[in-house]
Amino acid sequence: MSEDLASAIRRLGEEALSLARGSEMEHEAAQVMRRYDEPLRVAIAGRTKAGKSTLLNALVGERLAATDAGECTRIVTWYRHALGYRVAAELRPSGTRDLTFRRHQGELEIELGDLELDSIERIAVGWPSQKLVNITLIDTPGLGSTDQRTSERTTEALLEDGLEGPGEADAVIYLMRHLHRSDAQFLEAFTDRSISQASPINAIVVLSRADEIGAARADALDSAQSVAARYASDPRVKELASGVVPVAGLIAETGATLREQEFGWLRDLATLDSDRRDALLRSVDRFRDANLHPHGWEIREELLRRFGLYGLRKAIGLIVDGTTRNATELSQALLALSGIRDLQRQLRERYTARAQALKARTALAGLRSIADRLERRGVAAASVLVADIERVEAASHEIDQLRLAHLVLTGLVTVSDDERQEIERLGGPGSLAQQAGASDDAGPDEIRAAALRGVERWRARIGDPFSDRRTIEAAEIMSRAYEDIYSRAG
Repeated sequence: MSEDLASAIRRLGEEALSLARGSEMEHEAAQVMRRYDEPLRVAIAGRTKAGKSTLLNALVGERLAATDAGECTRIVTWYRHALGYRVAAELRPSGTRDLTFRRHQGELEIELGDLELDSIERIAVGWPSQKLVNITLIDTPGLGSTDQRTSERTTEALLEDGLEGPGEADAVIYLMRHLHRSDAQFLEAFTDRSISQASPINAIVVLSRADEIGAARADALDSAQSVAARYASDPRVKELASGVVPVAGLIAETGATLREQEFGWLRDLATLDSDRRDALLRSVDRFRDANLHPHGWEIREELLRRFGLYGLRKAIGLIVDGTTRNATELSQALLALSGIRDLQRQLRERYTARAQALKARTALAGLRSIADRLERRGVAAASVLVADIERVEAASHEIDQLRLAHLVLTGLVTVSDDERQEIERLGGPGSLAQQAGASDDAGPDEIRAAALRGVERWRARIGDPFSDRRTIEAAEIMSRAYEDIYSRAG
């Protein structure tokens, strides 16, 4: 029986540890293997004020990440699943210190005490959230900050970690409002360091703060969809990301963390006569007008902070027309409106479903870096390890699927809609029967028959004289995938 990818990586890791014994690279090799056993690491990055922390809160369903301009927003912060609650500062050059934290009005507040920012490598938040079981989220300081050191902390963590191998994240959610040259430069650098061949498979672009397009007018999210579609079809973006999703992060965060008290405040506004209500929602200044608003200053400011003007208009409208009658219904309506569910779906399909393959690529890149440096130092057998890593990468069905996704997503290979669905199905998390395109209750003979049809169909593409080199490569990957299904169905 052939060696599976996970077993191959563990064997290669043991070989790298053995060859690096006694050198500084022994610790690197151990870190590579520990990382392989951890959940997928996904960084949230983007320019200053793009809404990174707000989006993270929406994804977790709790207000864990600081969204103001406090000190913690200037430090890389990791959010991991844990059995209990713990916040710690991982220090430079080594060491850890537990930090004092508390929940205030639903928000997590962290105190750094006497620690200097530059003495902290990262803050690690351990939290018992089911949303963090299969994924570790990394919140990063804004790029393009007026404080250069703040931006450098992000590039150091994700792009310049001092190793020749991959950075700290396996994948990235990159937030932008418009495509700046610096956005493209970051994504290009990230994909180059994350895997051995630059690819958009581990990057998703979020068109952030989508509700603010056109000064929060009623069709803001429709306009955001059009803008996102335009970016998604742009050849420059297709080379850097697997998709572009518009998300109103503030609405998503509030929808995920809505309190009964907040629903009560909105219901009070919904009961106002229509003229007064319309006047109140005409602008931020009108909403703050004490003569129009039935609530005090603190409530007015809290509602603006939590919903924004667009979110207030939508939420109050949903209550007025009877669509939502309680906090739970409004929460679900806001989540649906925000675009966060589409992003979560893409995260499941493109990151979670490919987690093992993405982590494998990261591990192989790290091990290759170590093996290359050992070879340059003249370490015996290092060249054998380099060749073995290349062989495992070339023979892996999972790595093949990532390469195929790259060819399709970048448009290097043109496929029909049916073929695209077939490619996604074959590389997806479904059963062997589902991957082969057979019925769910298909037996081994039916699965093998479906796999053979797939092999024949894609081999025909290989033999087509009009197929170019990349189309032939894609067809060969598909053919091998069906052959693998045939062998496993036995």
